[in-house]
Amino acid sequence: MLSYPLWLFLFCVLPIVVVCLLEFKTIKKYKKVIALAITGSIIFSFPWDFIAIHEKIWYFTKPHIVGIWLGGLPIEEWFFITLETVLFTTVTIVLWEKYQN
Repeated sequence: MLSYPLWLFLFCVLPIVVVCLLEFKTIKKYKKVIALAITGSIIFSFPWDFIAIHEKIWYFTKPHIVGIWLGGLPIEEWFFITLETVLFTTVTIVLWEKYQN
């Protein structure tokens, strides 16, 4: 079933690809900003995800995930943290460039 990876693909990867295809030159200028945003999101998101999973506030089970865990989080959650940050950051950059005046 693997619904979490499918969800990530449909709602994170595809929109990122569209934004990057349409605004590659703009996005390329801000690659350091994107990298910094990813780093910050991982630093701040990991602790509450880790705690929420271990306190059973939320959970991840097969068949919805692949089953690979890193640092107490499923691999899909690491991808989610990264991809949602990339999507939000790229859309924000494009809007900023177009409407900053």
